[in-house]
Amino acid sequence: MSEQFEQAFAPAQKSKKGNSKTKKFLTILAMSLLLLIPIMFMNGIITDRITYKEEAITKVSQSWASSQTIDNPVMYFKTVNNKKEDVYNNFELNNYEAIININTEIRKKGIFKVPVYTAEVIQKGDFENKYGDLSNKQVYLETGVSDSKGFVTEPVFKLNNGEEKKTQSIAYSTQLKTNAKNIPFEITYKVKGLKEITAFLTGNTNKITIKGNWENPEFNGDFLPTEREVTNKDFSATWNVPKIALSEYTQKPPAVSVSLLIPVDNYSMAERSLKYAFLLLSLTFTGYFIFEITSKERKKIHPIQYCLLGAAILIFYLLLVSMSELMPFAFAYLLSALMAAGLVYFYTYFVITKKQSIGFSIGITTLIGLLYAFFYILLMLQDIALFAGSLGIFAIIAVIMYFTKDVNWYGDENSEEK
Repeated sequence: MSEQFEQAFAPAQKSKKGNSKTKKFLTILAMSLLLLIPIMFMNGIITDRITYKEEAITKVSQSWASSQTIDNPVMYFKTVNNKKEDVYNNFELNNYEAIININTEIRKKGIFKVPVYTAEVIQKGDFENKYGDLSNKQVYLETGVSDSKGFVTEPVFKLNNGEEKKTQSIAYSTQLKTNAKNIPFEITYKVKGLKEITAFLTGNTNKITIKGNWENPEFNGDFLPTEREVTNKDFSATWNVPKIALSEYTQKPPAVSVSLLIPVDNYSMAERSLKYAFLLLSLTFTGYFIFEITSKERKKIHPIQYCLLGAAILIFYLLLVSMSELMPFAFAYLLSALMAAGLVYFYTYFVITKKQSIGFSIGITTLIGLLYAFFYILLMLQDIALFAGSLGIFAIIAVIMYFTKDVNWYGDENSEEK
């Protein structure tokens, strides 16, 4: 009777042993999912730092000036209708040219860097005169910028080849004595701003030239430059846009702009890097799992030890964000990776393997280092990151298949040792 009971119970006992690998795998999966919580926490930290950066930019703009938009010049004279109301008679902007030379510098607000500039603006061209003789007409010429707080000098106006006149406002008024079909003008001033400068296009012909001592400009707006040159010290861009190209822009006037980019935005790079965190965690845990089921010493790694290893891996991202605020992103990435990988190595060698398997300790640390390097390459590639990432994951899966090719997933642990 007892023999029959033992025979009946033995398969269940064997099955329980045979399922130990599955249970361990599910435990590791649960640990990985649990560590999604600190990953989301670190994503919140990055979001908060981005918010602090935007607040720093806002504070700089309050004392300096915000991004500037250069208005097109307008010219008009007033008449009075039958209801004794003012009627504005506008001249059409014919040939329009704006030359903007910006001198940039970095202003700091705490640890945050904000690119600011002082722009020397020259607006010139001519207006079409469809009103004939303008004798005794009080003509007004106006210009403007989006943030008048940024004016460094008072605008200087020159109309119909007359004398230059400096004003304390954005408008200039004079009496013209001409019946010319085209009335030339020129306006010069200096203005401060930050991050971006924009110019409108409303003339029959438009030529906008923007130059500056900044090595990372981004050309935005409704048109790309027809000519551009960017070096490691400065840039120059020119837009030539005829009126026929502006016919589609009926809701708002078209514009072109230049943004002053910080060479590496550490927060966006850290945010992109964090997207690979779960993959990094999963692959590392897979390495430890393979070690558990294939090592001759039958080392057992407790779930809490998996959590500690995961924390050591994920601390990399916190180090990366904090260090990249104080040093170049590439150096911060390298130093953070070395610290995290070094922590994993010492814990693996002294605690997991009890100083009995230096080969595995070096191997798993090398794996983590290669993964950090691989993900950094993906960050730099951008355009072909998906292609390179797909090949990398394919290679990793192939390696996992190779190292687990001899594992008896259904057999018990004793049968594998024989």
